[in-house]
Amino acid sequence: MGFLHRSGVCALALAAGAAGLQFEPAFLRDMAVEAPGYRVSVGALRAPLWSAAFAQSADSFTLDNVEVSIGTARFQAKTVEFSGVTTPRAEIEALFSTATTDPLATRLSRIDATKVTIPDLKVQQNVGGRSETATYKNVVLSNIRQGRIAEAVAGATGAEIGDSQDRMVVSYGRLSLSDLDAPAFARLYEVKEAAPGPLTKIYGAFSIENLDFVDGKSGTRGRIAHLGGRDFMARGTRDSWAGTLAILTELADREKPTEAEQKRLLTTTADFLTAFDIGQIEATDIEFKARPEGRKGEAVSTIRRMAYASAKNGAPADARVEGMEVRQDDGRIGIETIAFTGFSFASTFETLKNLGDKPLKDLDASTLRGLAPTLGTMRIAGIHIDVPGTTTKTNGFDRVKASLKSFEVTAGEPLNAIPTTLSVGLNNFAMDLPERSTDEGIRTLTDMGYRALDLSMGLAARWKEDTQELALQDVSVQGQDMGRIALTGTLSEVGRDVFNPDTALATVALIGARAKELRLTVENGGLFDRYLAQAAKEQKTSPEALRRTYAAGAAMVVPTVLGSSPQAKTLSQAISRFIAKPGRLTVTARAKDPSGLGIADLVAASDPSSVVERLDIAASAE
Repeated sequence: MGFLHRSGVCALALAAGAAGLQFEPAFLRDMAVEAPGYRVSVGALRAPLWSAAFAQSADSFTLDNVEVSIGTARFQAKTVEFSGVTTPRAEIEALFSTATTDPLATRLSRIDATKVTIPDLKVQQNVGGRSETATYKNVVLSNIRQGRIAEAVAGATGAEIGDSQDRMVVSYGRLSLSDLDAPAFARLYEVKEAAPGPLTKIYGAFSIENLDFVDGKSGTRGRIAHLGGRDFMARGTRDSWAGTLAILTELADREKPTEAEQKRLLTTTADFLTAFDIGQIEATDIEFKARPEGRKGEAVSTIRRMAYASAKNGAPADARVEGMEVRQDDGRIGIETIAFTGFSFASTFETLKNLGDKPLKDLDASTLRGLAPTLGTMRIAGIHIDVPGTTTKTNGFDRVKASLKSFEVTAGEPLNAIPTTLSVGLNNFAMDLPERSTDEGIRTLTDMGYRALDLSMGLAARWKEDTQELALQDVSVQGQDMGRIALTGTLSEVGRDVFNPDTALATVALIGARAKELRLTVENGGLFDRYLAQAAKEQKTSPEALRRTYAAGAAMVVPTVLGSSPQAKTLSQAISRFIAKPGRLTVTARAKDPSGLGIADLVAASDPSSVVERLDIAASAE
C-alpha cells in the first residue's frame, strides 16, 4: 500500500510539473514601438516556464494582441506563436523596447525561428479612398533566418473592398510566398531615398489558388483558378513608401486639386510606379459573369491565360491575353491572342519625375514628346465574331459574322518619341456580306458576285540615319478574288530635323525631302474581270467589247494628261496592255536627278507633264 501511495504521489507531481512547465506566464506587457512610417504594439509576451527558466534564450514564446501599422496598412493578430527560436532572449525583448531607436528593418533582421504561426491575421488599408479589409487564416511562416522567411503560407483568405454602397467581396484558397525578405520590405516604408537606388528582390515567388470575387453593386462575379508570379523587386521612394502612399491617398481625394497638387500627384505617381517591378506574373482559367443593364441574359467572359514578363537579360517586356471569349445569348466574340512586346514606359515616368517647377500648361513640345511611351509590337490574332446584327433597311445585317487572322503594329527605334521604323499588317479580315443591303458600297460588291470579303493590308517604312533616307518598304492592299495594289519608294535628304519636336522645323525639313524612286504594282485577282462583266451588263454590251473600249481610251487619255513625252507613251501603252489582258502592271518612276525630285517641286508643279519630263519611267504589263 505504501508503494502504491508513493507511486501515485510521484505521478501526480510529474503531471503537475509538466502542466506547470507548459503554463505561459506573461513576462512583458503593453509594449509599443513607434517611428516615422510605422508603429508596432504588443499586448503581452508569454513564454512557457520551461523556456522562462533559461535566462539566455526562449525556444518558443507567444505574442498577444499584436498590431503593426505601416503607412496606410494595419496588421492585427490576437496571437502570434514563435517556435524553434534561436535568437537570444535579450534581443527578442529588445525588439519591442522603446529604449532603442533601431528602425523596424533592423529589429526584424534579428529574428531567427523555425516557425511562426498566426491563426488569424487581419489587414486593413485605405487605397485611393477605398477601404480594404482582408482576413488570412492559418498563416505559417517557416525557416526564418535574419528576418528572411523561406516560405509563408495562408490556408484561406477573405477580403472586403469598398463600403456598404459599393463593396466587393473576395475570397481565395491557399496562398504561398517564398523567400520573403521582411527587413527589406520594411525598409521600403521607412527609408526616404533622395536618389533612386537599384531594385532589390523582396520575394521570390507567390501563388494564389481559386480566387473568387463578387461585386456588390453590379452583381458581377469572377473566378481565377490560379494566380502566380515571381521575382518581385522594389526600391525606396523620395518620401518612403509610407509617405508616398499617404500623399497619393490624400491627393486622390481632392475634387479640385491646385496645379501644384496635380504636379505633385504626377511626379509622386511616377516615382512610385518606377519603384517596383515583377519578373513574371500569370493568371489562368479566368471567368467573369455579369448581367448587362437593360439587357436580358447573362454575359460570360472567359480568358484562358493572362501573363506579363518584364524586360530581362536582353529579352523584351511582354504582356499578353490568350484564349479570350465573350458569350451572351446566341452571340460570341473570341480573340485567341492579344500581345504587347518590347514596350516601355521608362521615358514617360522619367519625364514626369523631372517636370520640376514648370507649370503643366507651359510644357514645351519636347517635354510632351518625352511623355510618349515606347510602343514596341502589338499583335492581335484569331478574332472570330458571330453576333446578332442590328438589321436596318440600309445595312441588311441580320447577323454579323467576321474574322481576322491577325493585326500587328510595330513601332521601334524612336527618335524624339517618334518611331523611325514602322510596320502595320492586317491579315485576312473576312466578313460575310448581306444580300439584302441597300448600302451603295455593299450593293456594288454583291452585284459583282461577292458574298464575302477577305482583305489584307500592309505598311512598312524605315528611316536610315546614315544615308538620310526614308525607305517606304510596303504600302499594300489585297483582297481575295480581287487583286493587290502595292507601292514602294525611297525619299532622300530626310534628316533628323524631320523628327524635331518643333513642328515648324519638322515641316520645313519634310518639305526639303526629295523623291528618288517610286514603284507601283497592280495585280488583278478577279475584281477587274467582275467589274467589266457587271459594267457590260449595265451597258448591254459584252465584256470583251468594253475591254477594247477602255484599252483604247487609256492610250489616248494618258498622253493627253501627261503630255506626249516618251515616258508618257511608255506608261499609256503598259496600261492599255493591262486592260486588254489584266495580269500584273508594274510602273517604276525614278528621278533623273540623282539627288531626287524635290517634294516642294511636286507640290508647286502646275502641269503634270513638267513633272513627267524629270522622271525616267519604266512600265510593263504581264
